[in-house]
Amino acid sequence: MCISKKRIVALEEFQKKYNLKFSNIELLNQAFIHTSYTNENNIDILNSYERLEFLGDAVLKLIISDILFNENLNYKEGKLTKLRAEIVSDKHIFEYAKQLGFEDLIVLGKNEKKQGGQKKESILACAFEALLGAIFLEYNEQGYNKTYEFIKENFLEDILSTEKNISILNPKAILQEYTQGINQKLPIYNLVDEKGKEHNKTFYVEVLFQNEIIGKGSAKSIKQAQAEAALDAINNLGINKEE
Repeated sequence: MCISKKRIVALEEFQKKYNLKFSNIELLNQAFIHTSYTNENNIDILNSYERLEFLGDAVLKLIISDILFNENLNYKEGKLTKLRAEIVSDKHIFEYAKQLGFEDLIVLGKNEKKQGGQKKESILACAFEALLGAIFLEYNEQGYNKTYEFIKENFLEDILSTEKNISILNPKAILQEYTQGINQKLPIYNLVDEKGKEHNKTFYVEVLFQNEIIGKGSAKSIKQAQAEAALDAINNLGINKEE
């Protein structure tokens, strides 16, 4: 793919800001190429970020496992697994991608761009994994070390702060256990409203127990809105569950 001078400048600025040095600028650029762009321009899909995403996903899981294993020496396997799952989830690494300015770097097809693809959680999260895959490949024998360094330099504080919420990584399960302990009944989740355009809706959910509203939540998916409502209920009820 031909890369414009303007694009090269943007990629060079990104590298300088985050202490990266790519000898293969095409590889870095590929980490930001969405399949909608390759499809619309009759470019081989192998030039999109999909293969890099596959590699980066594995690298990310290994790095987070490495960090958690060494930082949390007293945690059992189950707790480490839950914490890692939260950190590598799309909603989490989507925030990392936004922090790095991916919205300005992602390359989309015209239709996807019109639909706000540069702000979509799934697209930016995949691009973040693709970037890790690109770093891993670019630095050859030092690929893992450089990618590990990149993650620690930019996100270590966030990774370790997630530890504080380890006991509520699955708020729906915790709330269910609590309500069943009272009278064997489940909390009820009601979708009370949804706002926004079809491709970018926000869902509003209330959770009830014994006919009373005990929590409220909103998010871009019903599932996440339910989780937010459960978390709100946990806080309102003063539930503090440690594994």
